[in-house]
Amino acid sequence: MPFYDLYCNSCKKESNVMALMADKEARRIPCPECGSTDMDTSYKSAPGVIKSKGDAPMSCPNRNVCGKSGGGCGGGGH
Repeated sequence: MPFYDLYCNSCKKESNVMALMADKEARRIPCPECGSTDMDTSYKSAPGVIKSKGDAPMSCPNRNVCGKSGGGCGGGGH
């Protein structure tokens, strides 16, 4: 089961809740604070981003498998 960052429109609290995707889509997840099911996805936290160091292209994390380096590493066994 995935975790969701949800915002309760009733009590204005954010929660990290583990629930079935079907329950989220059907809005059946109750707020842990007040019990309301008026919950929306919270978009306050940005997803993690991996950046290369400097201006150099990112090297392939699987270059030992595919034998290539650089941002265009594709195909080749991974």
